[in-house]
Amino acid sequence: QYTDGLALELFTGSTRGIGLGFTKHYTKAGWNVIGTARTNNNAEKLNALAPFKIVVIDTSYETSILEAARQLEVQPIDLLINNAVIGIPSELETGTKVALMNRFEVNTAGSFLVTRTLLANLQLTTKTNGGASVVQLSSYLGSIGSFTTETTGFFEQAGYGYPSSKAALNMITRSLAFDLQASCIVVVSVHPGYVDTDMTQGKATLKPEDSVMAMTSLIGKLNHESTAKSSTKTRRSRWRSFRGNFLLASGSIYCL
Repeated sequence: QYTDGLALELFTGSTRGIGLGFTKHYTKAGWNVIGTARTNNNAEKLNALAPFKIVVIDTSYETSILEAARQLEVQPIDLLINNAVIGIPSELETGTKVALMNRFEVNTAGSFLVTRTLLANLQLTTKTNGGASVVQLSSYLGSIGSFTTETTGFFEQAGYGYPSSKAALNMITRSLAFDLQASCIVVVSVHPGYVDTDMTQGKATLKPEDSVMAMTSLIGKLNHESTAKSSTKTRRSRWRSFRGNFLLASGSIYCL
């Protein structure tokens, strides 16, 4: 049941890993959480958390995104987290156009289309609360400036499709940030760390709950509620220091 006066969050890819971790955190914190699942996807763990609402979204398809937006019409959204991702490597020798485009469809275009399609919902929040936030779950692998001789081994393990799609997402984040600046909607990319999820196949040691804890601390600094008591000038200046950047969960800025 929707509780008026409590912030409302929507995020994609919320049936497992980091997305499920966000659901647990914000539900426990008392937020009205909208989780998402793909059609026929296993959502038992998400259902068990009893979020405010579960919406079917397959970010590979614009029609699915538009249908989800129709279901959420006139619903204010304070915080949108784009987390849905495809991370299977595309190798130099075996990578195909289809494999590359699949990464871009979900990791890049999907995040852009979800944000654009739910823009009216975010703007409803800005009218009443003064601002809203969009967080794109990116990756260190999307930082072109971080790909050096010293890091080449780590980057090469990821192949071509995933890092390229995240680099493109960072550019989309920067463009959205400037376009939505006048609307007081903050847009940032965040690197969650090397997290132990299905995608990393047991190679990572950072637990999803620890990653989520660090990221939600950062997100709290972006949220309009954390700056509502400041003057307009101070609030906008504070937002501008984050807006459009690619951040570590600690708040440090990565090079794009």
